Amino acid sequence: MTRQAKRKKAAIHKFGVHLQFGKFAELATEFQGRRLSPPDVKSAPGKRTGEILRFVRGLRLSARVIYILRGILSGEDVEVSWGHLLDGDRAYCSRECDIIIHDKGYVDKWNGDQHPVMDFRFIDAEKAHVVVSCKSILTNVDTDYPKEMRKFGIKHTFLFAECCAKADFKELHAKAKKAGYAGLGCLYFTSPKAGGFTTDETVHADFGKAVCKCLNTCISK
Repeated sequence: MTRQAKRKKAAIHKFGVHLQFGKFAELATEFQGRRLSPPDVKSAPGKRTGEILRFVRGLRLSARVIYILRGILSGEDVEVSWGHLLDGDRAYCSRECDIIIHDKGYVDKWNGDQHPVMDFRFIDAEKAHVVVSCKSILTNVDTDYPKEMRKFGIKHTFLFAECCAKADFKELHAKAKKAGYAGLGCLYFTSPKAGGFTTDETVHADFGKAVCKCLNTCISK
């Protein structure tokens, strides 16, 4: 267990909370701007042109959250990566894990040298502690994902969205918990009004604190 985990818990001042989790609010503002200024997309039967590749949009979100979590967890002896989990004899891969918090080290990494275009890692499942699945616009909950992660020994799987309708968040959170997710985070909320966005930093802090709590539970064993 790290010194941070051993330290007697005390209420953290709002300034400290903002220092630790404020990057989520900054990211929310940036992503809201992109949604307000999308590229022109032309649609025809069976064809769409001019839009950003969906995979790229999704990777941009998960990568930025990885950077934030690396900062939050910089005092812990772990790494935060994108990749696959490997089973005990390294015969099978898990589904893609947008974010894996794991003990330092990896089995292999693809295109992960200096200044990489991507940095995709293969991690032994027994070395992993927390997994986060990222979604752009959350309208429903993938109930199979946490079950599949449990097959690889992951007890703490989170769901994180760029955005969802504010009116739906409470219900989505309940569905996520029922499905076995350890928690749900969201950068910002949308409203029926055009360009209507709201950011709740309490949601950011709750997500960050829950991730830290689950990690400390794992590494203190």
